[in-house]
Amino acid sequence: MTFTLSSDLDVTAAAERLAATGRTRLHGIFGRGSTAIHAAMTDPAMLWNRAIRNPYNADVPVAVFENEPPEEQARLIGMAYEEATRDFQFIFDRLRLGQARGMGLAVPQALYDLHAVFNGAAWLDFARRLTGDDRIAYVDAQATRYLPGHFLNGHTDEHEGAGRLYAYVLNVSPEWPVDWGGLLMFTDPDGQVAETFVPQFDTLNVFQVPAWHSVSMVAPYAGAPRLSITGWWRVNPPEAGRP
Repeated sequence: MTFTLSSDLDVTAAAERLAATGRTRLHGIFGRGSTAIHAAMTDPAMLWNRAIRNPYNADVPVAVFENEPPEEQARLIGMAYEEATRDFQFIFDRLRLGQARGMGLAVPQALYDLHAVFNGAAWLDFARRLTGDDRIAYVDAQATRYLPGHFLNGHTDEHEGAGRLYAYVLNVSPEWPVDWGGLLMFTDPDGQVAETFVPQFDTLNVFQVPAWHSVSMVAPYAGAPRLSITGWWRVNPPEAGRP
């Protein structure tokens, strides 16, 4: 699959917004390319891991998680909800593409193609033009899926030594009403919501690291999974075992 940036992007305006507020959005990034990403992420062959924050930074294959008795699944989810009342916590599904490639996992080829494009000269040049930051040298990526009840509570994305400069979210859900939840919310120092990004199809969100933000819980009546490609624009590739 070929992923080509749309020629209609107003990178200058987006760059000005990023410089002024620390965050920006670009609509209509790939067009049919985003449709292909959505198809790959909903392919029955797609491999998903359930991510719940734990001391080992370890995800569990969704197939293994869902093979547990319902009461055990409910217990683990309940523990995560309880921890989220007082600490950083999350529940969602993901596949780290660089890690998956290194392990030789058989996932839809479009996702590996996208990861390669992200680290090609054209995309890195685009990232540097948008941010005005020539330090960007590597883009990591993970496919993410938020199902009803999934969330990511407040954090800054700052991680000592990880080389994260900017975070990004490429939304690929074809339809997402605001009342389905799953909203990317930025908070100010007073804890108030400063701005909210609805996960609009084929839209790239970019923001500086660190920045306080969260993803609100996906509603139980949401009619589809919230699908996106997320990651960071970094000064270098992540070290083994480092997120």
